[in-house]
Amino acid sequence: MKIGMNENFMKLQERVLDSLERTDWIKTKSILSSIKGPTLVSGVGGSAVVSLFLSKVLSIKNSIICENVAARDLIYRNLVCFKNIISCSYSGNNYGVVTSFDNNLNKYLLSKNLQNGVTNIRYSVTNTEESFISLSSTLIPLSILLAYYLDNDIHIIEDILNHTHDFYFDDLDIYEVLSGYDTSTASKFIESTLSEAGIGIPIIHDKYDYCHGRSTLSHHYNSNLILLNSDSELDQLYDSIVDKYYGSVIKLNRKYDDDIVNDYYFTYLSMYLCQSIANKKKKDLSIVDYSPLVKKIYYFKGKM
Repeated sequence: MKIGMNENFMKLQERVLDSLERTDWIKTKSILSSIKGPTLVSGVGGSAVVSLFLSKVLSIKNSIICENVAARDLIYRNLVCFKNIISCSYSGNNYGVVTSFDNNLNKYLLSKNLQNGVTNIRYSVTNTEESFISLSSTLIPLSILLAYYLDNDIHIIEDILNHTHDFYFDDLDIYEVLSGYDTSTASKFIESTLSEAGIGIPIIHDKYDYCHGRSTLSHHYNSNLILLNSDSELDQLYDSIVDKYYGSVIKLNRKYDDDIVNDYYFTYLSMYLCQSIANKKKKDLSIVDYSPLVKKIYYFKGKM
């Protein structure tokens, strides 16, 4: 019998902390710290959230050029200036991983499973999540990267996981999101989840691009706004004026001084925000009524 989203949310903290305790963080840290030179990171679906976060972590910690990229794009772009490719995948065996490794770059896999012929960056998962939308399988690798590689104490993870979260908003279909590089992991999770679960239509706006005409959309369509509020002067401006232009404005407010910690925090809150949206729609993130088209294209393994 499949487990619904509310039970998966109840188990989220336990699963994350269990993985942190069981993962060989010394080996993980050693491998990650050895990565030098320009690096590409790739992931699909929920793992695209992980790959984006990892690219930011490596850029900060290793002081290297690190870019998040879709698996298919690796076929079409010039890779000569890059040295490494890291594929992020919970299972480690999807076709996106195969595609991302079809080149001459040094190959790394961030996953709960091992693969031959690559350098494995493995995290431990003993309580496997079965869910259409990735929750713990997304948050676990993010937590390991934050707690063990960026030298942040594990207590920061515990503090965030104990945070309370209540959201109040109108039941609308369109969700515009004001985001940027500093909050891109969170907005990526929102965009992926609303689309894959069919609970809303997400539109991601770069915060400064929004100054140049993108606010017109809400003038013609009734939508909610999600403000990932980093408390800059621009954020303060939006915070003071946008309320009357939207059905509801959902504000996720900065809590931590460190941008990468705050992005993790926003991603965690975004999970519960998506749960709230799903509840309003009387839908389940773990047991999704997905399109018949999904089964026809999910297992594609041809040329892209």
